[in-house]
Amino acid sequence: MNERFLNITKDIYMLKTPAGGVWSGIILIDGEEKVLIDSGENAEHIDELLVPALKELGIQLQDIAWLCNTHCHGDHVGGHSRIMKLAHPRVASYRKSVPKLQQPLKYSRLIRAVYPSYSPPAPAVLEGVKTDFILEEGDVIAGRLRLVASPGHDDDCVCFYDIPTKTLISGDSLQGNGTRTQGTALYMDLNAYRNTLDKLRKMDIDNIISAHPYLFTNEMALGKQNAGVYLEKCRQITDIYDNYISERLEEGIKNPVQLAEELITYMGNEMPKWLFLPLYTVNAHIQAGVKDRQGGKRTL
Repeated sequence: MNERFLNITKDIYMLKTPAGGVWSGIILIDGEEKVLIDSGENAEHIDELLVPALKELGIQLQDIAWLCNTHCHGDHVGGHSRIMKLAHPRVASYRKSVPKLQQPLKYSRLIRAVYPSYSPPAPAVLEGVKTDFILEEGDVIAGRLRLVASPGHDDDCVCFYDIPTKTLISGDSLQGNGTRTQGTALYMDLNAYRNTLDKLRKMDIDNIISAHPYLFTNEMALGKQNAGVYLEKCRQITDIYDNYISERLEEGIKNPVQLAEELITYMGNEMPKWLFLPLYTVNAHIQAGVKDRQGGKRTL
């Protein structure tokens, strides 16, 4: 694990912090107003990784003006509380994230409660913070980062579009084929996820920086052409999943657990220790198919 900030483009940096067998990226915008986007998995990573990495760039945590998040899963907001104890940046969060950010442990437990037999325990400690500035679609932070609502992975997911560099900081909004430890991509709402991909493909994006090393797409795409390919791959993977799940349903395989395990194998991915993330995705496809069938669009 590289414990230094990597310079991605101009004044945008990423620090990779351990998370669930892979890593989760903390993004630094080293502009006139310094911004951190996401905070990793826990408080220890703030003290042991973030603070020293900032120091190497000549930056103190107290120099950070804004603390933002791409959504409220624990591996993205686990360090928020520690940052607020050490410094006092302004917390800016999307409207749908505000209640989750205040009680992230409660939300983490709710996510796992949907598939209790296939989910790991919630984090032992996951403290919340209050939002100072509630953001809506199109709002701009630090004079350069425009919020782009990007639901699908979860309903509060957002991207931050850096206007001067045309860089999209996407968090978990673009899932590729999932990470090595997920089993599959994770999205809770297939139609919302596809709508997000369609929305992003219409934007003028030169670079994409994701929060994890995703299979088939990896963590970033630099250059307009590569960014377009990245988005297209994400869309194609949803079609591959959909076709496979549809075929298996037509063959009479109705058990989501079996479908999830078979999809993981079909995609050539590792079987995860916990199956709750693929179960969300498989059921998102099933539910989308039910809605289409009721609307006369498709039969599963």
